[in-house]
Amino acid sequence: MKMAALDTEDLIVISSLLEGARFNLSDMTYQSLEQRFVTVLRRKDDQSHEPSIAAGLHFDRVTKVQSISLPQRASNTALTLIGIMFSPAEPPSGNIILAFEGEIAIKLTVECLEVALSDLLPRT
Repeated sequence: MKMAALDTEDLIVISSLLEGARFNLSDMTYQSLEQRFVTVLRRKDDQSHEPSIAAGLHFDRVTKVQSISLPQRASNTALTLIGIMFSPAEPPSGNIILAFEGEIAIKLTVECLEVALSDLLPRT
């Protein structure tokens, strides 16, 4: 599966597909020169209640990354996604919030909404 989000309606679809997805802190990175935030995750498929599909998720035109209650990056902490939201600022810029269980969040300040999700491997 490959999907892109360029507006809030598209982002809602991606967020719903990724609800319950699992992330490792060590699989997240901010590429400042490219203005890209990238992560690898395990998302659920239609038949399973457990995350089983490896996927890549990236956000483009990211100018700033902030975390809320995020454990130390050196740890291999696993996070479970609750949802992804967009809060507009001066159009078309805004903030993308990745909300995780345990009151953990990552806030991405973006010039505009550009998100892509792609499955990486066949289903396991």
